[in-house]
Amino acid sequence: MKKSFFTSVICFQIVTAPLSLFSQTYCGSSRYDTEIFSTVTTSVDIIYGQNIGLAGGMKVLKMDVYEPTGDVASARPVIVMAHGGSFLAGSKSDADLVALCNAFAKRGYVAASIDYRLGMGFPISQASAQKAVWRATQDMRAAVRYFRKDAGSTNTFRADSNMIFVGGASAGGVMAVHYAYLDKPSEIPSAIDTTVLGGIEGNSGNPGYSSAVKAIVNICGAIGDTSWMESGDEPLASAQGNDDNTVPYCTEMISVSGFPVMIVSGSGSMVERANNLGIPNTIHTFYGQGHSSPAAPGNIDTTIVL
Repeated sequence: MKKSFFTSVICFQIVTAPLSLFSQTYCGSSRYDTEIFSTVTTSVDIIYGQNIGLAGGMKVLKMDVYEPTGDVASARPVIVMAHGGSFLAGSKSDADLVALCNAFAKRGYVAASIDYRLGMGFPISQASAQKAVWRATQDMRAAVRYFRKDAGSTNTFRADSNMIFVGGASAGGVMAVHYAYLDKPSEIPSAIDTTVLGGIEGNSGNPGYSSAVKAIVNICGAIGDTSWMESGDEPLASAQGNDDNTVPYCTEMISVSGFPVMIVSGSGSMVERANNLGIPNTIHTFYGQGHSSPAAPGNIDTTIVL
């Protein structure tokens, strides 16, 4: 059986390290490629951090964590996922995220669906959109750090701190690719005042732990500038319809609530850039289909096994 992209990433990381019983467990079975668990245990409203929201009040950041019921593995890879909603709406309990996280957990992953700070203010503009993405990526970093902190303390979720992935759908996909590739101070857009909003790591919680990730799950996401993608960056797995009228598949203007915001590059353009740079990647294009196609009932299995 052909291994999924993420299983291949896991196995590549392991075979380049000293061989262990753990590596044999990861790469010598169908775990992570097929559903080997029938039920999932969900821990709801786990607090992973807090930070100041758009309106100025403190926002408590919560996530739902999905685990395979009855799993005895001592260390499991983690996928931290974020919902869509144009950075204006949506929640960790959105149906597509619930379906994806359940499917990942049944394959042996620990999956987390996070809430994050929403809002852009008005008028919606390129600057307000960039700030919204910035806040969201800071929150996602706090969630990743949470699992490393947990692994080094109570070990509630038995996370493999060396195997953490991030991803999301629509705005969540936008968040994930910026998390990975907008990673240098020289790349920060001029609209981002880090003295006010915080730096790349942010201040959303769990300081002192790494926010590094192994690969990215990009479902209908886009990036503000493909030049931020550089040789040696994290592997990328994408799924998107090429007739997406919400988030461009290639490089076009994106609008939020009817307001043209900025030029962005979707999955098609990101994959082209990744190929040119030798960044490991895979993509499933749902030809002739639109924005919601990767999470549609007839397509979600294809998306999951990227």
